[in-house]
Amino acid sequence: MKTQVLALEKDLFFAVKIRDTLRHYDIEVKTVRNLLAFEETLTAKVVQEYTLAIVNTATAGVDWETAIRKARSAGLKVLAFGSHMDLEARSKALEAGAQRVVANSKFTSDMPGLVRRMLDESATSSSKETESESEGTIEEAITPGDEHNSLS
Repeated sequence: MKTQVLALEKDLFFAVKIRDTLRHYDIEVKTVRNLLAFEETLTAKVVQEYTLAIVNTATAGVDWETAIRKARSAGLKVLAFGSHMDLEARSKALEAGAQRVVANSKFTSDMPGLVRRMLDESATSSSKETESESEGTIEEAITPGDEHNSLS
């Protein structure tokens, strides 16, 4: 059975890139473009099939913080990505429950590796998270000369 991932990505072209990239790693991605569709997918009986949610924090007009909270309450791990310049969004994503928050450039360049590591953590983690896991991590801090890969 293929691994199932739920992605909240409003940009149709990038949603296709996520799906096509991860398909090569035997990971099936269901992409939704708004919070309502995300919530409907989480409340459907098939929610047990999903182990990871991917959320774009740079998605204008979508309440991605609520999406992260809903995914966490449904038992999914959350990988969030967005602008490396938006530290406030990174903090909000972590506060909402994302385990990992990365810059767009990191997500784009290492998408399969990031997803695989998150899935491996899901498979090997115990039912009780450690304090550091529940606080999440921030990857790719802003450094001078850091390239920004805009998705919008």
